Amino acid sequence: MSKPLVFVVTPGHGHVNPTLPLVEELVARGHRVTYVTGARLLPAVAASGATPLERPWDPSILASGAGQPFDPAIVVAAILRTQEQLEQTYPAMVAHLQRDCPDAICYDTLDTLGPLLAEKLDVPAVELVPSMASNEHFNLRGVLAPEGNVDGLRALFAEIVEARAKFRAANGLIALDTESLITNPPAPLNLVFVPREFQVAGDTFDSRFVFLGPALGSRASAGDWRSPCDGSPVLFVSLGTMLNNRPDFFAQCIEAFSNSHWHVVMAVGETVKLPPVPDNIEVAPYFPQPLVLASAELFVSHTGINSTMESLYNGVPLVSVPQMPEQALNGGRVEGLGLGRQLDPEAITPRLLRQTVDEVANSPVIRENVSKFGEQLRAVNGPSLGADAIERLLG
Repeated sequence: MSKPLVFVVTPGHGHVNPTLPLVEELVARGHRVTYVTGARLLPAVAASGATPLERPWDPSILASGAGQPFDPAIVVAAILRTQEQLEQTYPAMVAHLQRDCPDAICYDTLDTLGPLLAEKLDVPAVELVPSMASNEHFNLRGVLAPEGNVDGLRALFAEIVEARAKFRAANGLIALDTESLITNPPAPLNLVFVPREFQVAGDTFDSRFVFLGPALGSRASAGDWRSPCDGSPVLFVSLGTMLNNRPDFFAQCIEAFSNSHWHVVMAVGETVKLPPVPDNIEVAPYFPQPLVLASAELFVSHTGINSTMESLYNGVPLVSVPQMPEQALNGGRVEGLGLGRQLDPEAITPRLLRQTVDEVANSPVIRENVSKFGEQLRAVNGPSLGADAIERLLG
C-alpha cells in the first residue's frame, strides 16, 4: 500500500546523495516521498522522483572554517547557526506537514529538524546514517573530541544544550537529558549507508540498524565526462564539496603528476584558482564523480564517507588526504582493510604524493582487496533492503 513519507536531510552532497537511490526505489514502489533540503540540492531530489520542499539554509554553514585546521569550536558555532535556522523553519514546516501528515519521517543523522517534526506529529521516525553509526560500543562524536577528550567536547556543547532545551520548552516538547540534547538517540529504525564490514565495531549493532551499504542509482551515468581517448590511466583528485579551499594541495598535485603517464581529473571547488596546467591534467570546480570513478584507476580523496563508498563501490583504491577527524577515521579504515593508504595532510610533498599513488596503483594486494570489496558492495541491493525495512516498520 502506498505511504506518504517525508525525508528531512542536511543540505550537503554527502548527506543527500546516498539517500537518492533509496528514494528512487520507494517512488518506484508507489510511495509518495516529500524531500526537505536546501535549494541547491532540490534538482537532484526532483530527479529521484520525490517532491522537493525547500528549507531555508545558508550554504556557508557547512563551509565554516574551510581552508583552516579543523577546530571543534567552529563545528559548535556552525551547529548554533543551524539551530537559529531551525527555530525560523520549524513552525512553518509543522503547519505544512499537518495539512498532509506523513506516515513516517526519515531524517539525516546530523539533522535536528527531522526528529523534532516526527515527535511533534507523533509519527514513526527513521534515521538515515550516511557515515558510520554510533552505539554504546562506538560513538562517532568521540572522534570530534579535542585530543580524545569527550568531557571537553561536552563543555563546548553547553551553549547548544541550552539553546535546544529552551526551544523544546517553548514548543511544548518533552524535556530531555543533556546527553540526548547533544545527540539524537538511535531511532527505532536506522538505515546505514555503509556496509557492516566497514563500520567500526560493526558486529555490535543490533536489529535496529540495517546496513545498506552504498548505491548509485541514476547518478551512476549522470553527467557528460568522458575518459581519455588514448587509454591513459585516470587518477581522480578531489577534496569534496566542503573543505576544499586548498590551492596549496592542488598545486602539489600539479607538480607531482605533470606530464606523467596519469590522466589527472582534478575537482578543485568553486574558490580555488590555478594557473594553466599541462595537457594531461583536467581541472574543473566539480566533475560527475560516479562517472569518473567508473573509469578511474585510483582516487586521491579527502575520504569523506560518500566519496569513500563510491570509490570502493567502483573497485577503485584510495589515497586518503583527510581534512577533518571523521575523514581521517575513514582513511584509517581504508588503510586498515588493505584498500589503500592514508597520508598526513600536513606532511605532503609532490614527491610523496607521486610515490604513494604509484605504490598503491602497483600493489597487487590492494588491487585484489579492492576488487573483492567492490564486488561485495555491488552484490547488495541497498535501496531494496532500505525500502523493505521502512515498509516493515509501517506494517
